[in-house]
Amino acid sequence: MKIKKFKESEIRKAIIKKAKPTINNKRSKHDKGLIFLGSKIVGRVKIPNNHTRVMQPSKSKYIADSLRLDENSFNKFIDCSLKGKEYFSILESQDLS
Repeated sequence: MKIKKFKESEIRKAIIKKAKPTINNKRSKHDKGLIFLGSKIVGRVKIPNNHTRVMQPSKSKYIADSLRLDENSFNKFIDCSLKGKEYFSILESQDLS
């Protein structure tokens, strides 16, 4: 299944709520977040701004890759059927070396 078209605000809300990144801005246009699993950094993700514009699937793919999610899991992650605990269990099952 391909990545659906989501509003930037929907993607932002899901990332902040479920991945719980440590947000770092450093004067860039977009927030950047570090995702920790225990004390280990397992991802860096660009967090879209809180706009109502639709993000094209090709751009969303970069965010999905940063979150270490395939297209189907990314859709679930944004659509709210994938909870934060489930997201971290996906990360734990991956080889993060």
